Amino acid sequence: MELGASRRRVPWGDLLVALGVLALGGFFLQGALALRVLPSYARIGPRFFPILVGVALLVCGVALVAQALRGVRGVPEDAEDIDAGAQADWVPVAVIGATLALHALLVGRLGFVLSTTLLFMGVALGFDERRVWRTAPVGLALSLAVYLAFTKLLGLRLPAGVLPL
Repeated sequence: MELGASRRRVPWGDLLVALGVLALGGFFLQGALALRVLPSYARIGPRFFPILVGVALLVCGVALVAQALRGVRGVPEDAEDIDAGAQADWVPVAVIGATLALHALLVGRLGFVLSTTLLFMGVALGFDERRVWRTAPVGLALSLAVYLAFTKLLGLRLPAGVLPL
């Protein structure tokens, strides 16, 4: 080490993000290579775009790891209406997370439409909507539209649950 040269510290948060991007790229490539392709595809088949995304993620991940190991930190963006020094409010995150867990538990019993309506109401509550019952008709209409689109138009099966759909 030269005299006067300072040793840079590795920014661990940036390195973890870079490793996460690398892992995601590997996950994409693994999934893309596991796809079965019929011999009738001459050039571009169903693997092409997932492989392209996986390779791009790997290249970005390698570049981010190199930056992090050199001590280069990501510069936070200046946001328009955000106070960077404000304390984080974890209550909405907890409400939405609990609602997602409840949805996962109830989707098989209540069915897609009713459990997704409850999910919509819980997310609205997490975003500080105090008149949650006003969001129920909107959530019901959206989840019913999604259910009908998937089951009738696409031929996929979603759990009907207690509703006679």
